[in-house]
Amino acid sequence: MSAEKKHQYFFMLGHVVLLLGLLCSKALISIGSVFIIGSAVWQIVLNPGLIASPPKPIVGFLMLFFIPFLSFFWSENMHDWLEVVLNKVMLPALAWSYWLAPKLDKREYFWLSVTNIGLVLAGTVYSIGHYLFSADYVNESYLRAKTLKVMYLNDHLHFSLWIIITLGLMLYDWQVLISYWRKYSKFVFGAIALWFMLFLHVLGAKTGLILLYAGLFYLFFQKGIGKISSFYKIMILPLTLGLLFLSYIFIPTFKNRVHYTLYDFNQYAQGSFINGLTDGARVLSWKAGAEIAHTHPILGVGFGDLHDVFDDWHETHSAHLETYNWLQPSNEWLMYWCGSGWLGMILLSIGLWWIYRYSGMKDDRVFAYLFLAQVLMMWYEVNLSIQMGITLFVFSWGWLQLGNRAKLFESDNIGESMPRIG
Repeated sequence: MSAEKKHQYFFMLGHVVLLLGLLCSKALISIGSVFIIGSAVWQIVLNPGLIASPPKPIVGFLMLFFIPFLSFFWSENMHDWLEVVLNKVMLPALAWSYWLAPKLDKREYFWLSVTNIGLVLAGTVYSIGHYLFSADYVNESYLRAKTLKVMYLNDHLHFSLWIIITLGLMLYDWQVLISYWRKYSKFVFGAIALWFMLFLHVLGAKTGLILLYAGLFYLFFQKGIGKISSFYKIMILPLTLGLLFLSYIFIPTFKNRVHYTLYDFNQYAQGSFINGLTDGARVLSWKAGAEIAHTHPILGVGFGDLHDVFDDWHETHSAHLETYNWLQPSNEWLMYWCGSGWLGMILLSIGLWWIYRYSGMKDDRVFAYLFLAQVLMMWYEVNLSIQMGITLFVFSWGWLQLGNRAKLFESDNIGESMPRIG
C-alpha cells in the first residue's frame, strides 16, 4: 500500500470515528478529531511549506479562537479559561485539517457520505424505537419541556441540526449518491430524506423545524433547483401551511410542542420566569448577558470567568429558580461581548464573514444555506462554545470543501440532475 493510500485511510478512519462520536460519545469526537488533525500533520511533514501559508478561510477560524485565547490576560479562573480554549482551538485546527485532507476518489467519497447518512438514520430509529415503547409518556412529557430521547447527551437541538446538515449534504452529494445502485438509489435516498423530514416533525425541536422550512423556501426559489414550475412556486406557501396543519393533527408530539411553546411564550412575555421553561431560560440569559456586557463593555470579564460571573448574577436576580435554569447567554455575540468586550464581538462578526467570503463556495446554494443556517442559530444558541456545535460547524464546512476540491460533480449547478417538478 502506498504512503498516499495510507494517508487517505488514516483520514477516513478519523472522519468515521468523529461521525460516530456525533451520534453517541464526546470521547469519540475527540479521538476522531485527533486522527483528522494527525492526518494534517502528516501532510505538513511531507510538505513543510504548507504551515507558512494558511489558506484564507482558516484566518477566519483563527479569529474565532484568538480573542478567547487572548482573554487569558484578564481571566482569573484559569481552569475554566483552559476548558474554553481547548474547545475553541478545534475551530482552526479541525478546519485546517479538513483543508489539508487527502483528495478522495468517487468511491471513497460515496461511502463516507453514506456513513454519515447511515449514522443519522440509526439515531432517528433509536429515538423512534424509544417513542414506540412509551408513546403515552413521551407525548405527555412534551407538555413539560421534555422531548423525544436522542442518543448524544439527549441533545435534541444539535441532533436536529445534524439532520438538517445531512439533508443539505445529501442534496450537495446527490450526483455521487445516485451513481451507485442506479436502479434503487434515487428511491432509497429520497425515502431517507423524507424520513428525516418526518422525524423532525415528530421530534418537534424548534431549531430543526425552523431551519428545515427556511431551507425549503430558500432552495425552492433558487434557479435550477429541480427546475421547479411557476405553479409550484405559487403553491409553496399554502402547501407548507397545510403540511404544518396535518402535522398538528396527526403527530401528538408536534401538537403538544406547539402548546408548550405558546405557554412558554406567554410566561416570559409577562416577565414570569419559572423552573423548566426552555425559552424563558434563554430570554433570561439574554437579559443577564446584556447587563454584564454593559457593565464590562471594553474587555468583558474574560472567558475564564464567565461561569462565575453569571452564577453571581443569577444568585442575585434568579435565586427563585433551580440552578439548571441559570444559563450563560444563549447568543454567540453576547457571549463574545461578555467574555472579551467589543473587540470580541467585532472579531466574531468579521471571522464568520471571512470564512464565508473566502471559502471559495459563497455562490454555492447548499454551502450558503448550511453556513447561514448555523449563523442564524448562533443568535439563540452558543454553537461555538460547546464541542457538538463546533464539530458540526467545522464538519459541514469541511465536507463541502472536500467535495468541491474532489471535483466529483458533473455540474456546478446543484440540482440539474434532480427530477423536474411539475
